[in-house]
Amino acid sequence: MTRLLSLLAQIALLRKDPGILPASLLLSVALALGYAGANAVLASVDGEQRILARTAVDLGLALAFFWLLLAITRRSHRFPQTINAVLGAYVLLAPIITLLLLMRGPAKSHSAAWLLVNAGSTVVTIWYLLIVGHILKSALDTGLVTGFAIAVTWAIATVAVLQKLFPMAT
Repeated sequence: MTRLLSLLAQIALLRKDPGILPASLLLSVALALGYAGANAVLASVDGEQRILARTAVDLGLALAFFWLLLAITRRSHRFPQTINAVLGAYVLLAPIITLLLLMRGPAKSHSAAWLLVNAGSTVVTIWYLLIVGHILKSALDTGLVTGFAIAVTWAIATVAVLQKLFPMAT
C-alpha cells in the first residue's frame, strides 16, 4: 500500500508516468472503489442528495471517456495503467478537496479565509487537471498541452452532464 501511494505521489508530482503502475484489474477495481468513495464523501459534504446515483454516473463517465479516448487512438492496451493513475491521483487529492469544501461554510464570514479557500480550490482543480494531462501525455504519446486540453474537455463535459442529470436545488 505504501508503495502504491508512493507511485501515485510520483505521478501527481509529474515526475513519473502511469507506466510505473501495475496493469492490474484488481488494482483498477480497488481504485475505482476508492474514487467512488471519495466522490461520495465530496458529494455529501457538498450537500448532494442523490449521492449513489451521482457517484455511479461520474465513475461511469470517467471509465467510458478514457476507454473511448484510448480505443480511438489505438492505445487501449494502456487503459488499465491510465485509469489507475487518473483514479489514484483523485483519491490522493480527495482529502485536500474535502478539507477545502468543509472550510467553505466557516470562511463565508471572513473575506480573507473565503479568498484562501477559493484560491486553494482553484489551485487543486488546476493541479488535478495538470496531473490528468500529464497522464494523457504519456498514454497518448503527445504533448502536455494536448493532454491538458483533453483533461479540461473531460472535466467540462463531466460537469455539464452531472449538472444536467443532477441539478442543484436552489
